[in-house]
Amino acid sequence: MQSSQSPSVLLPQFRSSLQSFPSSPSTFLVLHTLPASTPSSAPSPWIRTLHVLDSSFNPPTRAHLRIALSALTSTNNATKPQRLLLLLATQNADKAPKPAAFEQRLAMMTILAQDILDRYHSNAKSHGCAVEGVDEELFAVDIGVTKHPYFHDKAISIDDADYYTEQSTGEKPQQVHLLGFDSLTRLLDTKYYPPTHTLDPLSALFDKHRIRVTRRIEDGGKYGTVEDQDRVREALANGRRDSEGGRKEWAERIEMVEGEGETVSSTRVREGVIDGDWALVERLVGKGVREYVQNERLYVGDNGG
Repeated sequence: MQSSQSPSVLLPQFRSSLQSFPSSPSTFLVLHTLPASTPSSAPSPWIRTLHVLDSSFNPPTRAHLRIALSALTSTNNATKPQRLLLLLATQNADKAPKPAAFEQRLAMMTILAQDILDRYHSNAKSHGCAVEGVDEELFAVDIGVTKHPYFHDKAISIDDADYYTEQSTGEKPQQVHLLGFDSLTRLLDTKYYPPTHTLDPLSALFDKHRIRVTRRIEDGGKYGTVEDQDRVREALANGRRDSEGGRKEWAERIEMVEGEGETVSSTRVREGVIDGDWALVERLVGKGVREYVQNERLYVGDNGG
């Protein structure tokens, strides 16, 4: 299955959308959908689960691919039909927008989206059947942007946009935000929620939606053992975060899952580009993203981001 538009062809469209987005009243916008045959208007039929993979995608990596596929293939009939949103925040709580321009990241996100679609359908065919509960012609991946840097604001923004709302009933899909363990620690860090510096704002996320956290076991033990990482969730369940505004019931909306494959950091990818180690880069990001990075000469002279 191949995309009908090359990523480079989409650059002017993405650039134009990014220029008008800051002055727009919208705080969330879908810019592109794959497969290209999928209608660009609100999804039809209504979806029950919207998986949201939110990252800087600087660049997209095989880790993003694995996280998305793991979530999409682990759902049961009660959570289908489903859809995937690759989301890029034009404001980041910790990082300035460098070194790859946002339109370049969006172009690379379309490559990732196509890889996800290809692998998703290939996995189904290898088992000799269609993906259970999903019409292959209707499953799609959206590429979107948001002005919000924080997860709870992003969840509200997606709901308020009504892009995924079932028009006849007004029902909205449940969002499942796909996080790495490092993102979970930031999500539950009170320093990000001034002026009160409590976890109260997260009610907007956990009252309606869920998160799925992929553990990180490598990185020289930076994030601790599986047990260490699970204790973050257990602290909520046991009430040890109550004094900070946390709620015990939130723990039921956090799913911890095993990571697969080698740990991939965008920094490591960019270092590989600087070193000219294209075999390493392809191992970390895949052939399509590697070719795009190489052809567009991205991250040459990279100074972080």
